Amino acid sequence: MKMHIFLCIVLLVINACIVASITLKNDKAPVYENCTNPGQFVLTFDDGPNPRTTSIALKTLKEHNIKATFFINAVNYGNLEEDSRSIEMVKTIFEEGHDIGSHTYYHEDLFTAIQKGTMEINIDNMTDIIDNIIGVKPTFFRPPGGYGGYKEIEPEKIEMTEKIQKYLGSHGYNIIMWNTNTKDWSYKDDVDKVIENLNIQLKAPDVSPKTHSFIALLHDVHPTTVNNILPAVIEYVKDLGYKFVSLSECIEVSPYQGINFENKNDESSKLKNMENSTIPSINTNSSFSIQDNNSGSFSFISNIYNLNIIYYFIFIYLLLSIF
Repeated sequence: MKMHIFLCIVLLVINACIVASITLKNDKAPVYENCTNPGQFVLTFDDGPNPRTTSIALKTLKEHNIKATFFINAVNYGNLEEDSRSIEMVKTIFEEGHDIGSHTYYHEDLFTAIQKGTMEINIDNMTDIIDNIIGVKPTFFRPPGGYGGYKEIEPEKIEMTEKIQKYLGSHGYNIIMWNTNTKDWSYKDDVDKVIENLNIQLKAPDVSPKTHSFIALLHDVHPTTVNNILPAVIEYVKDLGYKFVSLSECIEVSPYQGINFENKNDESSKLKNMENSTIPSINTNSSFSIQDNNSGSFSFISNIYNLNIIYYFIFIYLLLSIF
């Protein structure tokens, strides 16, 4: 009987460790602002789609064989509720192999959304509308204004940031910030000012492709950005010796839930959803395969739960043996 009691205690301890590991694994969404490897450069675009300008950005990206990431809203410059052109633009972004991330439903900064009680709606409804259009849920999230991704010092903002990151983490998201900003929305067609601003980070002392990587912030909704700034930034970054990569390759995380990322540096990849139904093939420098979450954490949790059930059966058997 003593041995049975001892085994029961061991199983209870193991179970407690399992629960603790699940809690830690599902705590807060990780925050990214640079790449895993030096020499990489990522172009990210916020606030779209805008049918009048996003198509121009896509054309330029295709000409240079660059895969970018588009953080989109449902209702902003475009309207994914009722505008077929906006919906088709999102499909085109996806089909051309670019990553699609969430930028909230109404482009409402999440600090304000928390105070209004609309944070969950802005996050969840955007996830659903992306899933409805392209058939997969995103794992990349960029908070409007960066609120929820910054390291805050004011107690109230720290508390709201914790709430945002925990909510996003529990919903399979990674927070994507940036470490260089074109300020294209401010400088408009002043390309020289944009390059001058990029120089602050990219030409800082001891910064080079051998030691640093960058995630750049642009906005595909402005005509001046897609016509003037984007081509200039591409040439500028190439001249510095950086390699353009997709965000998924940069941080080595799949852009979509239910799909595992594996960087194999090949010329083609294929997306499949959990039911093995068809999702458009895309050409990237990365490959994707089915898994239970973007980074494997859901698969980890699923396996742990299965193991947990086995432990419970053994535990019950031991208890019955004792009594």
